[in-house]
Amino acid sequence: MNPDNVSRRDLLKTAAVGFGALGAAALPGAAEAAQGPTRPVAETAHEKLVITLSPSGAGSLLPQRGQRDVKTHAADALEGINAGAAIVHLRGESKNVAQRPAQNLLNQPDMENWRQLTEAVRSKSNAIINFGASAMTPAVRKALLALKPDAGSFLVGHHYGGLTLLPDAQKQYAIDHLAAGVLPEVEVFHTGDVANFNDLAAAGLLKPPYCVTVFLDYSRYYRVPATPQQLDAMVSLLPPNTHWTICVRGPKHLDMAAYAIAKGGHVRTGLENDVELSPGKPARTQAECVERIVQLARSLGREIATIAEARQQLALPRKPEMVKS
Repeated sequence: MNPDNVSRRDLLKTAAVGFGALGAAALPGAAEAAQGPTRPVAETAHEKLVITLSPSGAGSLLPQRGQRDVKTHAADALEGINAGAAIVHLRGESKNVAQRPAQNLLNQPDMENWRQLTEAVRSKSNAIINFGASAMTPAVRKALLALKPDAGSFLVGHHYGGLTLLPDAQKQYAIDHLAAGVLPEVEVFHTGDVANFNDLAAAGLLKPPYCVTVFLDYSRYYRVPATPQQLDAMVSLLPPNTHWTICVRGPKHLDMAAYAIAKGGHVRTGLENDVELSPGKPARTQAECVERIVQLARSLGREIATIAEARQQLALPRKPEMVKS
């Protein structure tokens, strides 16, 4: 069987039972499967599943950035949190967004908008707040870290918007996150990014448990294929004690979420991901996106982490650490 042409049913079956045509040996319990019934996934030492919601991006059903007020934006985030997400990936607005929408990620952030959005979510939830918009220079990012998010997306290479963070800038990013006591959520799009991440970890500029999001076939980013083999290859390069999350947009979102859940990884979802609840049926709300992942995880025997349990997995809150630049 060609693994690139496997049907959704085949992939979900593979993820559920832990053996089959798609990398059987890599799945937990595969060896036991050859000898008899396997234990449920929840009994194979997997952590509970942490769901990240991204309600702030450029999905086809989301309004353009700059068109949602803080109240509406926060309500979108809280909807997904109430459905089971423990982490919310927030992106506030940028200055001059009306004049330069295509460069929104690279503009100076509207600090007051980011502050109000953060406070609006925190006033009604203890969810982990992860600041998105990684395409920022260290100086710009440092200003946002002063708003005290729990985590911040962390670029270790080139962003589709045109920004490239060279090694010295990546080191400064890490030093600033350490000093602010903010968990770096490292975004990797290919193995070169993983190599840069490993260099920072080896230098002690990133602290375990590490937090990594693997983006596959992500629209407007690198077109690395969203296949189990590709995910396995990326994850195999990560160091021990790495909390990794899969993020895939479009039709393969659910397929790869199932595979990641069975492998012990975590899942990012939300309308930004253009989630299909079933083939050809798009999700219409943030809650539907999260509820579908919850349903899928439970069908595979994986429990959902509460916010408190997710904080424990990621060793939050982090204490500020001073490092010489």
